[in-house]
Amino acid sequence: MSSLRFFKSNGSMKFFSFLLILYFVSSLHAADQKNVKAAYVKGAGYLSGIYSNSGGGQKTLIALAIYKAGASKTSGPVKESLNEVLERFKDGSYKAGGEHIYEAGIDATFLADIDPQKYQAQIRQVADYIIAMQKPNGGWDYPTGREASQFNGDTSVIQYACLGLWAAERAAIEIDDEVWRKVLDWHVTYQNSDGGFAYCPRTETGHFRDASTLNMSAAAVANMHIAMLHIEPNFLPLKQELKQKKPEGEEEKTPKFGILESVNLDKVTQVKADVVIPSKAISSVRRAFNWLGTRFKVENKESPHATYYYYTIERMAALADVDKVGSSDWFHSCADYLLSTQKADGSWDESSYFDKNYDTAFIVLFLTRSTGKLLKRVEPPAKFGDGLLAGGRGLPDDLTDVDFNGRTVNMKEKPTEPLDILLASLSKTGGLGSLDDVQEKIVEQVQLGNREDLIGQIDQLLKLIDHPDPGIRQTVVWALGRTGNMNLAQHLIRKLSDDNLTVMIEARNALCWISRKPLGFGFQEDPLIDFSANVSEDKKRAAIAQWHKNLVLTWGDWYLKNRPFEDRGDAFEAELRQKMDKLKYGF
Repeated sequence: MSSLRFFKSNGSMKFFSFLLILYFVSSLHAADQKNVKAAYVKGAGYLSGIYSNSGGGQKTLIALAIYKAGASKTSGPVKESLNEVLERFKDGSYKAGGEHIYEAGIDATFLADIDPQKYQAQIRQVADYIIAMQKPNGGWDYPTGREASQFNGDTSVIQYACLGLWAAERAAIEIDDEVWRKVLDWHVTYQNSDGGFAYCPRTETGHFRDASTLNMSAAAVANMHIAMLHIEPNFLPLKQELKQKKPEGEEEKTPKFGILESVNLDKVTQVKADVVIPSKAISSVRRAFNWLGTRFKVENKESPHATYYYYTIERMAALADVDKVGSSDWFHSCADYLLSTQKADGSWDESSYFDKNYDTAFIVLFLTRSTGKLLKRVEPPAKFGDGLLAGGRGLPDDLTDVDFNGRTVNMKEKPTEPLDILLASLSKTGGLGSLDDVQEKIVEQVQLGNREDLIGQIDQLLKLIDHPDPGIRQTVVWALGRTGNMNLAQHLIRKLSDDNLTVMIEARNALCWISRKPLGFGFQEDPLIDFSANVSEDKKRAAIAQWHKNLVLTWGDWYLKNRPFEDRGDAFEAELRQKMDKLKYGF
């Protein structure tokens, strides 16, 4: 009997068809995500290839896009741009380049994304520079070349000032609420009567149109959201009403929005007695969003800065936490269009004013949903113990077709250095380059070469598992997990108690790989992932200790139930049981 006749005879054909529909719908969605990722990885590859020919603010923007697409912090363009940005602080204050506020906003964003704690002092200097440039009316403009009496401010420049100050708050640098109130006042004052926003509203020169545009209206909505969410950390003006202030003494302490705490719509409070979002500002942002909703387009033909639109829309929608602009699914409709216009070399060329390097950078930032991920509005795709890959060794998750090492995207090629030589070089990395370089080559060899070679190097790996350098221990643990050898699980269990958090995380990921449990036992990959930069060391140590206890108990129990028969009753089992009892009962 055929399977079709079987389903008919059991009266289940409709149910079967329903399952088929579900399967194809889910497959289509998965394929769309894969195509989006392939497009932005290819775009980042193009940017990496032209990076050395760019300069100024464009260079940092390109490096930011490459980093958001998955390159490591130590990859060529990212590392080079970081060094160039840091050169701007040599004299104890921030020296912006020719792009002024634009450059300051991108520099602060780049530093905050790389390491907000390490570069806090530099980000503070950028914030000081931006605040000093704020006009009395609350806006920003180019510092030279425009008569202050003729120009009231530039909506686009204001957007990058707000981005820079937001980056500062993400680095635990508090910005005075008065700065944000003035930002809101500017938008209320200079909004067009139709609800939209112009580049340079109400100028007296005639050089700039006063008409509302898609670019500037989306930028204004984003600006106002950044300002409002700093004054009222949980308030989303497009989704809720602002609740009244609680009686004195009952105010609930709410983390600042800039520390990237997730927004809880059930807990809307007011944290400042003396600063309240003006009702006119709430009305203004809603009018601007409605203006956009009736005019939204997937292809922006009204402006010579066409691709500026996409990154601005992504940022605005992430900040507002909206899936639609008007009746349009903003991301998928724009992504479908952009995937159809990508050039063979990975670039985009959509604007008449920007060159295609700017175009490609803005579109990569859009497709990666960089703001949405930062705000945790976008759920990251489930990963299967990526370990060193997820840790940023410059390779994409899917190595089927390409090899992206942070500088170029090429068809995969078998690595040249034999794995045994690479492993031998771990303890003396001077011969083949830095530890990061050797790690990248080992990852490439395991992923793209012959996996059987790894099995033959287990003895060499185990000799290095307790090496003094935690980076080497991390690499060894990653490699042991990729062997798939259950007999090595005890070494990974032991490394859950390493004195270095990165090695502990890598051991957990390696156990996920060996056990075929992508999410482990439900505990976070990194115990500090949701912590802000200014959390005390005592709280961090407590979080790591609890996370370590959970991992050892759950993975220890898994190992005792599933360990190979020949390992039962050995010294490691006795040691593990003793450690688990101590964690559970304190003895």
